[in-house]
Amino acid sequence: MLYLAEVQKRPSGFGLGGGKTDLKLLASQRSEHNWLAVPGEEIIPADEAKEFSPGSLVLVDLNKDKQVQQIQDAARQLVKILQNFSRSQEKSKTQWEEIEQWKASLTFQAQELNRREMELQAKEEQLEELQAEIDRLEQQRQEISQAQETSQQLQEQIEKNREELEAARSELHRQQEELDENQGQLSQGAILDEDQSQYIQDVLTWLNEAIAPTNLLGEKLSQSLEIVNSQQENLEQHGLRWKELPNTNSSEQQEDLESLISHVQNQWLEWEQKRESLTESISELRSQQTLLASKQEYSQILNSQIEIQTQLYEQLSHLATTLEENDGITQKVDVEALEKISLNELEQLVQSLQQDLQRDMSFVKDQEEELVLQRQEIDALQRRIDQASEYDRITLESELSDEQDCYRMLNESLVGSQRNLKERQEILSQHQEVLWRRLGNSSGQQQHNKIDLKPALSQVDAQRQKLTENLQSLEAEIQQIQTDITQKEEIINSQTQEQEAKKNEIEQLESSLREKQKANSQGGSGAIYQEVMLPMQDYLEQLKQQLEEVVGEVNQVQDIGTQVEQLQQVLQNIIGQPD
Repeated sequence: MLYLAEVQKRPSGFGLGGGKTDLKLLASQRSEHNWLAVPGEEIIPADEAKEFSPGSLVLVDLNKDKQVQQIQDAARQLVKILQNFSRSQEKSKTQWEEIEQWKASLTFQAQELNRREMELQAKEEQLEELQAEIDRLEQQRQEISQAQETSQQLQEQIEKNREELEAARSELHRQQEELDENQGQLSQGAILDEDQSQYIQDVLTWLNEAIAPTNLLGEKLSQSLEIVNSQQENLEQHGLRWKELPNTNSSEQQEDLESLISHVQNQWLEWEQKRESLTESISELRSQQTLLASKQEYSQILNSQIEIQTQLYEQLSHLATTLEENDGITQKVDVEALEKISLNELEQLVQSLQQDLQRDMSFVKDQEEELVLQRQEIDALQRRIDQASEYDRITLESELSDEQDCYRMLNESLVGSQRNLKERQEILSQHQEVLWRRLGNSSGQQQHNKIDLKPALSQVDAQRQKLTENLQSLEAEIQQIQTDITQKEEIINSQTQEQEAKKNEIEQLESSLREKQKANSQGGSGAIYQEVMLPMQDYLEQLKQQLEEVVGEVNQVQDIGTQVEQLQQVLQNIIGQPD
């Protein structure tokens, strides 16, 4: 099982060298991303951790008997865990913000769909009413068509009867003249013979038979006239109802339509002006971003120079400190105790210290190589940031910050390891000095020449301070430019969203305008009234006039029939007189 542990050293009675190494277990890994703290204080011996400094954190793989299988430095692993945790937090925050935006968008879309659904329901109801009214008009049109056919048939029959009546009227007029002549002769005492009486009787009978069907024709004409009057009354009622409905072709509706067209055009003009202003703002933003990139590049150059000066200063300072420590090192070993032990034990102790020193030197060398690799990775990331787009730069800068944190932690760990290595070297040197003295050899401690590095340190520090001041001034300018860019980006994003919302609103207005124009082109209640009802009313009025004329003519024919009956009665009277 994998554990996170802290290295602890137990010094021997002769100082730090030759002590025992323990591991204090802090946490155990349950799964890839799940760690549990070890309850209590569990410490296990582990000589395998000698190469690690006291207080270092390591990852150790233990078997069931708590024996070390594998051990490695935990600094880099912990940095990666913290980086992954930080990225997970940022990703969760971003996803939560996206979810909130989706919720708001879905709420708005649901409201919009409900509104459109209500509008469609209202339009469907209105269309159903119009369709029902059109069905009623269609039914009335069919009834009028049937009445028209009946009227046409009646007209044909009336025309035929009119021709027959004209012929009968001519014959009646001729017979009446003959009757007048006969009546004159009768008045002079003349008497009709049997053939003449029979001829007159036949003519009067024929006239009665010809006039008799006009009674039935008159009744049909009266019924047709009543149907026409009823249809006219229905059309008048429907006309009143249609006039009460809103007229889509009214002047007020047309004015509203023209006003909406003008409003849409003005909205598009205003949107175009704002778009041009937004384009100018974006151009200014890009100029500032270019200026920021150049200043950031110069800032990187200054940072590189400051890092070089800092490294030089640290190296000189470390060298000066080393020289001072070598000149006045404090004794950390019990020399009196070393004088009392046997030479064999002293030699074994020196050999043990030498082995420990070799392991520490190898470990420090590995840390230095890892630090160099980390520095190379940071430089590579910096080059990628210089060539990346604005969107990718944000992610890469976050990775760069994480790598720089890791570099600082590794550097601090290396400084501690170098310090421990230096102490071990001094302890070994003191042990070797005691051994050489007891063996009768001259002191192996080399004398160091006195070197004064303070002037060089002052000069390097002054140069570094000057570069730092220039960098601070430049960073202040960069900060101001970044603030301006952030404000402009917020303004541009807000304006872009407003422009998008305004565009959607104008497109909805255009859609509404097209629907109204389509409805206007198809016609409304007034158009239906003009196209259907008015022509039907005109036709019924003409049909009524024609029927009234025919009824008048039929009445005339019926009057002639009455005269014929009177003549027939007179003729009967004449025939019935005695000779």
